[in-house]
Amino acid sequence: MNEYREIGSVCIALHLRRAARHVGRIYDEALRPAGINNGQFSLMAMLAAKDDWTMQELADSLGLDQSSLSAAVKPLMRRDLIVQEAAADDARVRRLRLTPAGRRLLDRARPLWRTAQRRAEELLEDHQPDAVRSALRALG
Repeated sequence: MNEYREIGSVCIALHLRRAARHVGRIYDEALRPAGINNGQFSLMAMLAAKDDWTMQELADSLGLDQSSLSAAVKPLMRRDLIVQEAAADDARVRRLRLTPAGRRLLDRARPLWRTAQRRAEELLEDHQPDAVRSALRALG
C-alpha cells in the first residue's frame, strides 16, 4: 500500500483548503453583483465594525501578513471604498477606514452575504454549524 494515500484522507490542511475554496466560491458568486469578492467584503465588514484599525491590527485580525493586506487594500482604495491615513499620534502608523461610498457598497452587499451565509450553513446543517465555527476559531 502506498504510504502517501493516507494523507489524502486524513490531512486536515488539505480538507480545510478544499472546503475553504468551495465555501469561498459560494460567497464570491453571491457577492459578484456588488462588485466585490468575499475577501474584500470581510475586510470592509471588519472596518465597518470598528472605526479605528491600524494596518497591523487588521492584518492580525484577518490572519494576513501586512504585505497581503496591503495588496488587498489597494483595489478598494482605488475605488474610493476605503482610505488609509496616518495616525494622529504617530505618522508612521497607518490607519484604515471605510469611506461613505464603501459603507454604501457594504450595505448593498450585506443581503447578498446573508444569502451566501445561509447556503454555507445549509452545507453544514448535519454537522452543527456552531460547533464548526467554534472549532475553526480555535484553529485561528
